[in-house]
Amino acid sequence: VELRNTGLERKEKIEKDVIWFQEQGYPIPTPSPSGIAYSSYLEGISMGDPAAFVCHFYNIYFAHTAGGRIIGKK
Repeated sequence: VELRNTGLERKEKIEKDVIWFQEQGYPIPTPSPSGIAYSSYLEGISMGDPAAFVCHFYNIYFAHTAGGRIIGKK
């Protein structure tokens, strides 16, 4: 509940982007079992521990912006 109605919701925008890609002729793959499992994991931590979800999101985001390098230590 803490992460709802924050202005960060992307579902409608992502759906619009996917439709645009389809219209351009790009195939849209169906979700893989591992993708579905990861999505369920993220949904679970977002509901049960919003701080852990935000931490996970920022770790992934910064790792991607850093070229995949590890940016922290355990």
